[in-house]
Amino acid sequence: MSNSETSDVKILNALRLGNKDAFEVIFRKYNARIYNFALATLYEKNLAEDITQNVFLSVWEHRKNIIPEKNFSAYLFTVAKNLIYRETEKMLLTFKYESHFKSQFNELDYSSEEKIDADSLTGLILQLIEKLPEARKKVFLLHFNENLKNREIATKLSISEENVETQLKRSLDFIRKQLKNHINIMTWFYL
Repeated sequence: MSNSETSDVKILNALRLGNKDAFEVIFRKYNARIYNFALATLYEKNLAEDITQNVFLSVWEHRKNIIPEKNFSAYLFTVAKNLIYRETEKMLLTFKYESHFKSQFNELDYSSEEKIDADSLTGLILQLIEKLPEARKKVFLLHFNENLKNREIATKLSISEENVETQLKRSLDFIRKQLKNHINIMTWFYL
């Protein structure tokens, strides 16, 4: 074990015991890496800051579960990846298509940089929607863009409600999986 690894183990052991100075050392060592990972994945500064803060809050709250001899960096990035994944799921579930986002940005006073960040994530989601099979994409857009209920979509497209549910589930599974792959690639890059 190198001197650096020995030092990390000592710091993590102190952190497990609730030592705030040890926490500060860990925070200073990993804060920028976690923030850059979250920013590169989510394309949004405020979200990246929130994710970073929540990662270290989780470290403090679960400090007794830390195993100092294990790869702490991998642990931190796993926590960050899970928080980012939950955030993208939340964004996906509230997603109302590009026009909805643009109307919000026009009404609210966002900086140009924040608009570009949010537009990048929106662009990624739009690209994924475009990759859906045509029938599935139609069901997805009727649900999320026009806010139609499954029964209304079934009637409009002359298909069963079960078919609508299946198409929506497959669409969401595909988009979530692609977003997760994007997050995993960014994790690999930052590790």
